[in-house]
Amino acid sequence: MGIITGLIDLVLMLFELAVIVHFVISLVKPASNKWIELLNSIVEPVLKPVRKLLVEKLPAKYQTFDWSHLVLIVVVAIIRIIL
Repeated sequence: MGIITGLIDLVLMLFELAVIVHFVISLVKPASNKWIELLNSIVEPVLKPVRKLLVEKLPAKYQTFDWSHLVLIVVVAIIRIIL
């Protein structure tokens, strides 16, 4: 594994971790602070198109749960495997 590939893998792994933390925080809904705002600014721009796609493609009975975090984690994991 080259240095660039290793660095990209590290960034993707940290992003995966950020998505997981964002999911847990979205369930708990704590008071907003600078760390939560930072996490939102990192994860939300990527989650928004995934949510839009899922709303268009999923049947209504499956839209009661926000699947975007899971879909994003799977996509990032696949990218990490390919690299």
